[in-house]
Amino acid sequence: MNTTKVWKYMLLACLLMLVAPAQAQRFFNLTSSEVRVDSVLPRFVYSIPLTGAYRDSVYTVSLKYGEYIDMTASDIANYNRLSGAVPPEQVLPQQRVTECRKQGVLQIDFCPVVFRNNRHQLLVSFMLQVDARPLKRSERSSRGSLLAKGKVSAFTSSDALRSASSLYASHSVLASGRWAKIRVSETGFHQLTEQVVRQAGFSDISKVKIYGYGGNLQNEALLASELQATDDLQEVPQCIVGGKHYFYARGPVSWKSETALQRVRNPYSDYGYYFITQTDGEPLVQDSATFVSSHYPQPYDYYSLYESDGYSYYHGGRNLFDAEELKVGDEKKVVITNTTGSAIGKLSVALTTATNSKAQILKNGKVLGEITLSLKDDNPTEDISYLKATEKVATYPDSDFQDKDTISVKVLSGASIRLDYISVTWEKPRSCAFTAANLAAGGKIPAAQYVYGITNQDHHADGAADMVIIIPTSQKLLKQAQRLKEFHEQHDGLRVTIVPADELYNEFSSGTPDANAYRRYLRMLSDKAQSEADMPKYLLLFGDCVWDNRMLTSGCRILNPDDYLLCFESENSFSAVDCFVSDSWFGMLGEGAGLYPNRELQDVAVGRFPVTYAEEAKVLVDKTISYAQNANAGVWQNTLMFMGDDGNGNIHMQDADEVANDVLTTYPAYLVKKVMWDAYTRETSSSGNTYPEATRIIKQQQAAGALIMDYAGHGDPTQMSHESVLKLTDFADFRNTNLPLWVTASCDIMPFDGLDANIGEYALLNEKGGAVAFYGTTRTVYAQYNRRINRAFIHRVLSLVDGKPVTIGEAHRLSQNDLVSGNVPNSGSDVTVNYLHYSLLGDPALALNLPMHQIVVDSINGIPVAESDTLPMLKAGSIARMAGHIEGADDFRGVITATVRDSKETVTCRLNDTGKDGAEKAFEYKDRTKTLYQGTDSVRGGKFAFSFAVPLDINYSNQSGLVNLYAVNTSKTLSAHGSSEQFTVGESEEQKNDSIGPSIYCYLNSPSFVDGGKVNTTPFFVAKITDKDGINAAGSGIGHDLQLVIDGDMSKTYVLNSNFTYDFGTYTSGSTYYSIPQLEPGKHELTFRAWDIQNSSSTVKLRFNVVKGLSPALFDVGVTANPAKTSTTFIISHDRTESDMDVVVEVFDSSGRQHWRHSESGVPTSGSYTVSWDLTSDSGTPLGTGVYLYRVKVASDGSSYTSKVKKLIIIK
Repeated sequence: MNTTKVWKYMLLACLLMLVAPAQAQRFFNLTSSEVRVDSVLPRFVYSIPLTGAYRDSVYTVSLKYGEYIDMTASDIANYNRLSGAVPPEQVLPQQRVTECRKQGVLQIDFCPVVFRNNRHQLLVSFMLQVDARPLKRSERSSRGSLLAKGKVSAFTSSDALRSASSLYASHSVLASGRWAKIRVSETGFHQLTEQVVRQAGFSDISKVKIYGYGGNLQNEALLASELQATDDLQEVPQCIVGGKHYFYARGPVSWKSETALQRVRNPYSDYGYYFITQTDGEPLVQDSATFVSSHYPQPYDYYSLYESDGYSYYHGGRNLFDAEELKVGDEKKVVITNTTGSAIGKLSVALTTATNSKAQILKNGKVLGEITLSLKDDNPTEDISYLKATEKVATYPDSDFQDKDTISVKVLSGASIRLDYISVTWEKPRSCAFTAANLAAGGKIPAAQYVYGITNQDHHADGAADMVIIIPTSQKLLKQAQRLKEFHEQHDGLRVTIVPADELYNEFSSGTPDANAYRRYLRMLSDKAQSEADMPKYLLLFGDCVWDNRMLTSGCRILNPDDYLLCFESENSFSAVDCFVSDSWFGMLGEGAGLYPNRELQDVAVGRFPVTYAEEAKVLVDKTISYAQNANAGVWQNTLMFMGDDGNGNIHMQDADEVANDVLTTYPAYLVKKVMWDAYTRETSSSGNTYPEATRIIKQQQAAGALIMDYAGHGDPTQMSHESVLKLTDFADFRNTNLPLWVTASCDIMPFDGLDANIGEYALLNEKGGAVAFYGTTRTVYAQYNRRINRAFIHRVLSLVDGKPVTIGEAHRLSQNDLVSGNVPNSGSDVTVNYLHYSLLGDPALALNLPMHQIVVDSINGIPVAESDTLPMLKAGSIARMAGHIEGADDFRGVITATVRDSKETVTCRLNDTGKDGAEKAFEYKDRTKTLYQGTDSVRGGKFAFSFAVPLDINYSNQSGLVNLYAVNTSKTLSAHGSSEQFTVGESEEQKNDSIGPSIYCYLNSPSFVDGGKVNTTPFFVAKITDKDGINAAGSGIGHDLQLVIDGDMSKTYVLNSNFTYDFGTYTSGSTYYSIPQLEPGKHELTFRAWDIQNSSSTVKLRFNVVKGLSPALFDVGVTANPAKTSTTFIISHDRTESDMDVVVEVFDSSGRQHWRHSESGVPTSGSYTVSWDLTSDSGTPLGTGVYLYRVKVASDGSSYTSKVKKLIIIK
């Protein structure tokens, strides 16, 4: 539902200061797209910032003056499919008073569907009224009921004032003394044995204290009262009987009450953990009566449970199932032991299946009933094409339980069935194990197990941090995390804290792995902050994760949990659209936040480095630091490419076009490129459909670099679109030093919590290129919601706050908050889980390198654009001149790049796909397809001027053109951009009588190539072109392209216009290039044609001999530092641009002993290939001072190696 609001009337402009009764009213009209019922139910979402004494105020939301329209038949059918319930007679607005970074917000939402006057209708116009008044003293006792209705804040002002001081200890008990960790596997009475005490290194059990609260899953809603009750570690009372020490411990399974039918399992751990320490003081001891009465009976004592986890239907969700597969005829038997002394209980059996199946449930051979599982019937509002399985729980009351009962599950029909669990809810609690008689008779009390000793820690004493980096327990990634910490502290002035995951578990979840520990630490830092400036802003999860946090399933058992961080998974574990993994959840810190993440506001921006090994971490830290230092500053940072998939009624191309047009409107200085699949020829073969031209254009842009690459359409972890326009291997093989931010509004592009390779992680972990960060999806998503998050994110990530670029993590946080709030123009709202499928892989504290100065065009053809009543015109065949300045930068000296384009045209796509998932009508969009000029010139004293020749092949529309400008200073510390449409393109200058075409010099692979020479199977073509009148590279006229033809074969004809660049400061010379696709061995001939702006052409031919396995030429090798002290980079000059190349670098000492060898394969994008080295040997030992020899070997296409040897001096 799009929530663009049309404001009719506002009665109060200053809203809800709320120290006295107040009222605000606003009128809304909803558009047809906002109330349409299609794949999801529509919702109206709106939020109001609150100020003043909002924590002590009562809010009431009401709707008045509603106007309705009848629903269409299709809308009614969709509503019944999605909801199944009869709509209410009137709209029921839901409200909630919440906070974001300690700022009050009133959230309002409702579904506009009603059933009134015996008709299904939609609310389309109404007045929203909000009344506010101070909370009465008499209402404070009933505050809970007001809170349940969303009328008051969860925090009173007095709560907020005392929270930091009262909720948290100043120091953790783990800060001093000697400590060890112990564990239990179930809830109940346990013994602390002498053996465990000795294992822990303690000598006197009578002096050993126990601390903690075990392994029950914490409440995922952050409530101050519970945070206080479980802050740090409290001592656990012991009971000493017969010299033996006992304590009550909580395991990983709990029950909300003694009558609940569903257990609560901790999805992060199979154990509950505690701590022991030996002190001079006496431990906390209770007598037997007090000890028993304090802990018995508990809800846990009313249950028996059988559950064995080891299988997952889907790579997501927190629930696992029995590893044993039951097929038709199979019978699984489970023995339930009854120690309650009662024959009365309720048996619950939970079964799962991937298809329709039926099973019989028996107790001691007697049939209790049948369970029929049906994907469709069990999930009437779900699209079953996205369901991987279904589950049904049947409960059988029984009054004939024995001491032991055999429960059987027998599969009757269908496919296989897997058991989730079998439980019995007893009428009475099980007999207490901790009785004098039981202990005297040698009754078994389980003993806690020793885990390991721990070092002292004190994160309760941590100071304010702008950024928190959490690393896995193993600390293998600590060195790289420290590099990033030091960089952010020095480069960005951030306060950065690194915390190992186990240390957070120790202080914030009793040592038990629990993702909530990450949030509790951030909440503590936030509560302790004296101002918003001291609140944590960024969380970097510096480690990979898997959906199976306990690592019980087959693919995960081989993993070491200490090398991974936890991830937050949904309860839904079956649906590709409703199951989710959300790193955003870690940033939801408000009071009561966490249970409904799709409606929560985020306080902290979260990103993740999906790395397991130090080598992977180094790649990401290197890329992040290099990007932030911006040594590659250039015009590529002013380019945004938007890509749209075909099919589905053109919705993806429409979405991409709308986001691109948003940028053109809001941020016009950026050069926006549109690549719509259906605008190109689709080729069909036995392997499927492809768009080779779209692929070529995208790869070319990726190689050149872009600020943002944004894709909308179909996808999966291994490919973008059904036509595989880009594949997983492409992202792994990219070799680009100019790193873009990739954004994909597409399904399943980066399920980072899975075990299989995916595009997002490959792009990020690509050492030689790919992306600096990736913003994409982890699950299947809906296109109509994708548009909203895409538009909101792009809008935020290009924006400035206080004159600085918004970081990518903050853009992620704010855009998702925008959708939950429903207050973003043109972006709409989303309170479904769809937006939670979007995550950020990358450093959340990294900002895009946005130009910070503005370029202004002062004159065109000598006419001041700001003062002229008539726009200057660029005429075909004329020489145009533009001049301008950079605002506020009179000392700016550097290079400016200008891209001049013709007027807008309507591009009508080809309607390649008219099938079921295609389109009925060709998509049309506006674009500037003709580039009149793209070249560079100088900027001096903040001023510039350049000239260029206008080609004859223009639109002759007399409509406005567009020039985009980008400038960077010589030290690459400042950049600027701007644009102007203050000119028209049309008419024609009187033409010269010139029939001589341009001069062309071309070669293959290297300038040393001679006609008829040998080349590899994928040679690299280069043409240098000069003409005194100017070169026509616009590609606008029919047949006037820069055209390369191989062997006269029209199927091997390539247009090189988009590859052409003018030489610096001139429009009379330039060059173009092309990597020729693989050719058969043997003799070939190429023909290349170029045109000048008078449309006179020249043609050159080259003969060449393709030799398979031809060794590459190695022109030169060198290093960036020689002598080298800490590191150096090998620079390899070759003739295999854009061809597969194998590279080997070896380092020897003077006696010929090899110390380091590195080999890799890649596709170089230029004539230079680089390999970095940190001056350590293969064993990781730093090399000492001395003279070394390094040998570089290169091979290609299965050829033999070509090598060169040089000296390298190392000084330490």
